[in-house]
Amino acid sequence: MSERRTIAIAGGGIGGLIAALALARGGMRVLVYERAARFAPFGAGIQLSPNASRVLYAFGLGKALATAASEPEGLIVRRGRDAQELARGPLKGFMGQRYGAPYLILHRADLHTILRVATEKEIDIDIEMGTAVADFALHKNGVTVLTERDHQLEEHRVAALIGADGLRSTVRARMFGNDQPRPAERTAWRALVPADQLPPEFAANNVGLWLGHDAHLVHYPLRGGSVINVVAVVADAWQATWTGDGWNSPGDKDELAGRFSAWAPQVRDLIDSLPSVTRWALADRKPLRRWGEGAVTLLGDAAHPMLPFLAQGGGMAIEDAMTLGRCLVRGEDVAVALRKYERLRRYRTARVQREARRMDRIYHYSNPMAALRDMVMGARSGQKMIERYNWLYRHKS
Repeated sequence: MSERRTIAIAGGGIGGLIAALALARGGMRVLVYERAARFAPFGAGIQLSPNASRVLYAFGLGKALATAASEPEGLIVRRGRDAQELARGPLKGFMGQRYGAPYLILHRADLHTILRVATEKEIDIDIEMGTAVADFALHKNGVTVLTERDHQLEEHRVAALIGADGLRSTVRARMFGNDQPRPAERTAWRALVPADQLPPEFAANNVGLWLGHDAHLVHYPLRGGSVINVVAVVADAWQATWTGDGWNSPGDKDELAGRFSAWAPQVRDLIDSLPSVTRWALADRKPLRRWGEGAVTLLGDAAHPMLPFLAQGGGMAIEDAMTLGRCLVRGEDVAVALRKYERLRRYRTARVQREARRMDRIYHYSNPMAALRDMVMGARSGQKMIERYNWLYRHKS
């Protein structure tokens, strides 16, 4: 296959694998370079709203999703201090009817497995594990990519390089400098707990959102309802002094319980039932004015890392991948195609980044704004709560 039709992707995460599928099915050869020596289970739950799930169905992944994912009945919002229900928004059935695709919840590792299995069936996709993109050089006919594996460097001449290598993207740093992510001064405490250890209100097939002062908590079922994904977010700046290698560390459940000691008994009981917790630092970056140069561009968190308060990080990477594939497959000059992809994606992803920041403020108000938030939310219908994001869910990549 000619150099023009060979695309390198840095990163074998969700966005990188979806992009590989899109490009391979468009007739291109794809080389995926993944830094990790092997794919291992990671993360916890992921929510896929219709704008993302319709892309996965378009790739023929519906059968696999039917086994691994589920549709929650609804989104139930409660006040943290007394468990009063503030709003109830419809999800199952409603989302498919309204937006043409379902709202899905599943384990992030299960989604990654679905994508990995799909890529393994494509003869034009090669995934090189334990191989990191260390540098690149643009040239007239594409890119020379320098990879590192077992301390050995190797050059590869390709038509384009896609940086899908996450928040700390090497490809991004090579183009725009190694600036640091923007901490949110929040900590997300994450855990998975067997459903049979929880009261019925937590094991039900719903996405639960509890709002308090300077904190919120989310829970929903995974893997056929056998386990419940729990995420508790509090104001905290521990990442400013964190010296570990990653963005997470083992958490102290007693510390977490102390942060929610004034909440409703149901929430305190939930936290007591958690077998262990992991704390995650949260960060994003300001929207970029440009994503690439020449035959190089970015995708997913490498381009537009966002806070999780709109549940769209994975969804935006999935949208990116579909749009990228459509632009490159049309046969235009590679650099021209990449700039078109960027124009199609920059405004939307920047809007989602800003909206996630706005939801961060709303979810974590202190009084009196927290009380006003609860009053406004209680006066709004659950369906209206969903429909205010028509612009997000109706999108077709």
